[in-house]
Amino acid sequence: MSQAGGRLLTGLARETRALTRMLLVGVIAIPLGTLVASRPAVASTSELIVQVDALVKSFRGGTGIVVSDPNAAQPLYAHDPDEPVITASLYKLGVLMEAEKRVEAGTLRYTDTIEITAEDITEDGSYELSGTLLTIDQALEVMITVSDNGAALALWHLFTGAAIDKSLTAAGLGAFHVAFDDSEDHVATPRVIAQYFTLLARRQLVSPAASDRMLARLERQRINDRLPAQLPSNVVVAHKTGNLAGVTHDAGIIYTAFGPRVVVGMTWDSGEDDAKHLLASLGSLVYAAVLEPPANARFQTPKTVLAYETRSTQSVTIPVTNAGSAAWTASGGGSIGLIWELRSAQQALVDRSRAPLPLPALAPSASAPVTVTFVAPSLPGSYTVTVGLVDAGGTALAALGAATATFAFTVHAPYLVGAAMQLPRFLHRSEASLLILQYSSLPAAAGAPHTYALFWSAIDPATSRTVASGTAPLGLVPAGGSGTFFAPFIAPALRGPYRLQLEVREGSQTVSAAETLTVEFASARTYPDDRASTVIAPPGPSPTPRPSGTPRSSPLASPRGRPNPTTR
Repeated sequence: MSQAGGRLLTGLARETRALTRMLLVGVIAIPLGTLVASRPAVASTSELIVQVDALVKSFRGGTGIVVSDPNAAQPLYAHDPDEPVITASLYKLGVLMEAEKRVEAGTLRYTDTIEITAEDITEDGSYELSGTLLTIDQALEVMITVSDNGAALALWHLFTGAAIDKSLTAAGLGAFHVAFDDSEDHVATPRVIAQYFTLLARRQLVSPAASDRMLARLERQRINDRLPAQLPSNVVVAHKTGNLAGVTHDAGIIYTAFGPRVVVGMTWDSGEDDAKHLLASLGSLVYAAVLEPPANARFQTPKTVLAYETRSTQSVTIPVTNAGSAAWTASGGGSIGLIWELRSAQQALVDRSRAPLPLPALAPSASAPVTVTFVAPSLPGSYTVTVGLVDAGGTALAALGAATATFAFTVHAPYLVGAAMQLPRFLHRSEASLLILQYSSLPAAAGAPHTYALFWSAIDPATSRTVASGTAPLGLVPAGGSGTFFAPFIAPALRGPYRLQLEVREGSQTVSAAETLTVEFASARTYPDDRASTVIAPPGPSPTPRPSGTPRSSPLASPRGRPNPTTR
C-alpha cells in the first residue's frame, strides 16, 4: 500500500472512531436526540455496585476506584475516590494537556523539535538514546502510547512542572498535582483523574478540537493489559496506564454500546499481577453493565389528537410520576427538570423548551402535574411534542435510558365557521344524497357576509390516496348567526368503502375543520317502474297441444352457448 493510501485509511479510521465517540456521548444531534430513549433500563446501577464492591473486597491491597457516566452529574460507583495516590505515569496526562493547550494557543507546533538529554533517561521505560531529536508530535505519541519516560521527562522539563500544575488548577483539576522537581512526587486522587476524562469525553478539556486530538492519541494506547484486557477487540478505549514499585493504575474512557463510561482504577500496596487482574475485571464489569438512569419518570400525556389554531398559545398539563428508585429534590444535585421538543410530521425540530421546567421534590412513585406551554406553529399540519427529563446539570437523561412521552396535535388556519355535517353512510354511485350542514359563524368572520361551498375528497383506505374530489355550492351566510344548509351530494363513480373528507371553503380558503366520514359507495339503484312494461295478449283460442317429444321451433330450444346448425 502506498504511504498516501495508508494515511488516507488511517485518517478514515480516526474519523470513524471520533464519530463513534461523539454519537455515544451525545454530541451529534439526531431526531429527538436529546429526548428519545435509546434503550430500556434492564439492569440497575445497584447491581454494578454490588459486583464492583465484591471485586474490591477480594483484592489484597489498596484501591481507589471511580466509575462514572460523563452525561451524569453523580458517579455511578466510587471507592476511596479522594485518596491522594502517587500517579506513576498518569502524570503524563497533565503533560499532554499542557502541550495541547500551547498548540491551541499557537505558542507550540507539532513540528517543533525536542532533544532527549541524559537527565531524561530512566533505568527502564526510556526508549531513546541521549541526543535523540523528536518532533513534539512524536514525543507526545510515544509518551502516551508506549509510556516512554524519556520523551515525557523531556516535555516536563520543557514546560516545567509549575506551569503544568497551574494549567491543571485553572481547568478545575487542582487535586491533580504534577511535581515541580525531582524532590517530590506526582500525586492525584481517583476522583480528579475521573474529572479529567469526563472533561475529555465532553470535549471540554482545553477545546473541542484539542479534546478530540487527545482522545485520538489515548485510543492508540498499546499497553492494553488492564482495563481493555477482557474486552472485545473492537471496543474503543481511550486510556493511560501507570506503573511504579507498589502502584499499578489504569484510567480512561470505555465506549460501550450504551454510552461512554469513565473508569479510573488506582492501586497500591499490591502485586502487579493482582492489580492487573483487578483492573481487567473492572473494565469487563463496566463494559457489560446496562445501567439504570439517574432518574426516570412516567408521563400521562393526552391520548387524543388535539387541534389548535396557528400561532395560538397552548398549555398542556402532564402528570409526572417519579419512576426511579431515588427521591427527587426541589433544588441542588438531586433536582430533576422537564424539557420538551416540538417537531413536524417530518421530524424537523420546530421549537423546544428554553430552559428545563423545574419539577417538585418527589419520592419514588409520587406524582405532580407539570404544565407545558408552547406556541402552535404558523404552518397548518400535524405535529408532536415529546417530553423528557434532565438532571440538575441540564443533561438530558433519555440517552441514559430515561423514558420519554409524546402527544400529537394538528394546526389549522383560524376558522370562519364551525360546521357539523350529516351524510348517509351508504351511498349509490352517481346519485344525489342529502347533505345537512349546520354552521355557526365565528368571530373570525368579521361581521361580513360570506359565500361558502363544500369541498370533498374520497380517500382509499388501503392506500390513503385521494381517488376523487369535487365541490358543491352551499350558499350565502349573512353576517353573524348560525343556520343550516341542505345541499345535494352527488356520489362519485366508485365502488366499496372509502373515507370521505369534507370541509367548507370560501374560494380557495378552507374556513372549517375537516370532517372525515367512513362511507360505502354501491351500484346505482334500479327501481321497479324502471323495468319495461309487460304486454298481456288478448284472450283467444287455446293453442293446439304439441305432441310429446316434438322439438320447439323457437331458437330458445337450442342450449345456451351451443351453435344451432339449422339457423346458422
